Amino acid sequence: MTQINLKKMKILICGSGSIAMRHYKNLIFLGYKDIIFYKSTEYFRKKTNLKKKNIYYNLDKALSQKPDIAFICNDTSKHVNTAIQCAKKKCHLFVEKPISHNLINIQKLKGIINKNKIFFFVGYMLRFHPLIEKIKEIVNQKNSKIFYASSIWGEFLPDWHPLENYKKSYAANKNLGGGVKLTLSHDLDLMYYLFGKIKKIKNLDKYNSQLNINVDVSSTYLLRFFSGVDCNLHINYLSKPPIRDLKILGENIQIFFDYYKSTLKVIKKNRQKIYKLKNFKRNDMFLSEIKYFLNCIKIKKKSNLKNDFYLLNYLI
Repeated sequence: MTQINLKKMKILICGSGSIAMRHYKNLIFLGYKDIIFYKSTEYFRKKTNLKKKNIYYNLDKALSQKPDIAFICNDTSKHVNTAIQCAKKKCHLFVEKPISHNLINIQKLKGIINKNKIFFFVGYMLRFHPLIEKIKEIVNQKNSKIFYASSIWGEFLPDWHPLENYKKSYAANKNLGGGVKLTLSHDLDLMYYLFGKIKKIKNLDKYNSQLNINVDVSSTYLLRFFSGVDCNLHINYLSKPPIRDLKILGENIQIFFDYYKSTLKVIKKNRQKIYKLKNFKRNDMFLSEIKYFLNCIKIKKKSNLKNDFYLLNYLI
């Protein structure tokens, strides 16, 4: 079998926000040098030391450079149309979460992915957190018998980018695909990752707040999974300081995860074990997900589109 030399592949990054720049820096760190950008405004070039020839303000012109891989990191509302154009040119696709803010053209995108036999991946980096991987291992053990989970994640939106007006960010604008359900969809994906498909779901959103924006600022889910697990999940833009905790209860085990303290406590048969990440950096998750994505291309892994697009129905 012919081995794919990934380092010789050309990579297109669509977007120039913080996540686009994070992926760019991580790709450079991993040894990838042939990287071009697509962006719609001239302001972008002032923020980077990229050569002018590597920045395109028209997607067709960027795609004329024949990239092999495309990272879709622009506004959520533009994800699907951008991905379709890239998929038509047979680019493997890394799409930042969420895939979209509606279901328009989703089936069209799936069809092109299947037709051109390209690999598709959604960027939920929390799946690559070392302690989440440990939780996944524990939950999958037959004797755990998980029956309940509680997850809370609260951030203060104005603190995300202090030098920018948060009201103008994509996260605060409905037309761009913002809102807490879409922007903080990581934890709903995490519950799906740990417990499987959803049997029943009830959702309550809050819009009125001191933030004065036109999207949901707080959302609470009550979930029941086919696996038998019940879950209460809450996310918001209003918590200062931020909070991010996960509790999982089983007939024979209790699990407590604190994201900000990087600690995992597992209680089993009255014995307690604590896992602590001493040298963990948030960027490690982003590096791990890129390595996974690129390795899937290398081994020619086929996308599982039913799973990739599963959460969309619960986010919009």
